[in-house]
Amino acid sequence: MKHIGIIAEYNPFHNGHAYQFSQIKKVFPDKKLIICLSGDYVQRGEPCIFPKPLRCKCALAGGADLVIELPFPYSSASSEHFATAGIMTLYKTGIIDTICFSAECDDLDKLSFLAELFLNEPDEYRNELKKNLALGLSFPKARYNSIKSCCPDNNYETILESPNNILAIEYIKAIRKYNLPLDIHVIKRSHDNHNELSNKEHICSSSALRNTIDPLNPNYNSWSNNIPADVLDIITESPVSKPIFSDDYYPYLQYKIISEINDLNNYFEMTEELSNTINNLSVIPTSLHELIDLLSSKHNTNARIRRALFNIILSRTKDMIREYPPDIVYYIRLLGVRETSTHLIKEMNELCDIPIINKTSLAKKILNKKAFTLFNKEINENMLYRQTFYNKYGIILPTDYQQSVIIQ
Repeated sequence: MKHIGIIAEYNPFHNGHAYQFSQIKKVFPDKKLIICLSGDYVQRGEPCIFPKPLRCKCALAGGADLVIELPFPYSSASSEHFATAGIMTLYKTGIIDTICFSAECDDLDKLSFLAELFLNEPDEYRNELKKNLALGLSFPKARYNSIKSCCPDNNYETILESPNNILAIEYIKAIRKYNLPLDIHVIKRSHDNHNELSNKEHICSSSALRNTIDPLNPNYNSWSNNIPADVLDIITESPVSKPIFSDDYYPYLQYKIISEINDLNNYFEMTEELSNTINNLSVIPTSLHELIDLLSSKHNTNARIRRALFNIILSRTKDMIREYPPDIVYYIRLLGVRETSTHLIKEMNELCDIPIINKTSLAKKILNKKAFTLFNKEINENMLYRQTFYNKYGIILPTDYQQSVIIQ
């Protein structure tokens, strides 16, 4: 039997994720849940609020059976790259036959129509898209307007107003583009408040939970209505449940900008317009929020700007992304497994045709030179998260070489 694959960040894990798990189990009671989890950085261009091992433990406590890591360059990339890397990683495990995700729209026919449209780009749509981009619109806005022009009677453009719908479309697009033998199961989100910054409701967004935490004096009991009890216990009892935010990285960014001011355009997702604007600043602002405001324009979304800036911090260049495209998976990194589901590791070892890293010290022996170079870049990024955590809290997190696969 093959199982269910889910791409997630769990930043943090909450009742909405638990609801998704419960809905999947109603339809697939015998299948296991395999999570492809973002590492230390997330898709919106930020560090994760909690260290990766803690988030893995929360996922397992919430009902996941096996947790692997989303390839690190793409955990904080555009929705297309993020989705492609996640889908391909789950597929390469060899033990997945169904991809599941939640979206505001659960009409698979409509989501599939848009995925095919974006994949094949018929002439009418392509011409509209070029016209809108030429007007200086950001890509999401240009795409929105193009759909509205090409399909005026179907209101497809309203689907693009919700971020989870956009990710859903990209998941489907990746499956279609690479002709993967994967079924798709979509669950309608039980709430439509992705941008709501209050946690008053039983199910709220991860953004709302992060927004309610005092960075200097976090009180996670305030999440008691929003997070499953077993997960909340893990968070409240862990000595490393200390929040990390983008501002904690800002001094690194300021230094990188100053030291590489003429080479900023080499970084992934950095545009010439953005790099020129930064280059023309007389002084770098005192806060990340102020810098993003200065860089904001109709050409770039704030999420794109955040990702570009974080790519500077993490030294993710355009050349690196060209060398390691999102549709090629070089290895699978095992993060954690439920004690009752350890047989999944054996199944994966039998069916997976790429190296599986379950112990960091063995990576050099099982990876080829190109893959090990990529792996070392990942280790360096994780070390920066570890250093940032120590700078803020004086707590030393385990290194990748010290952290074992989590079994609980």
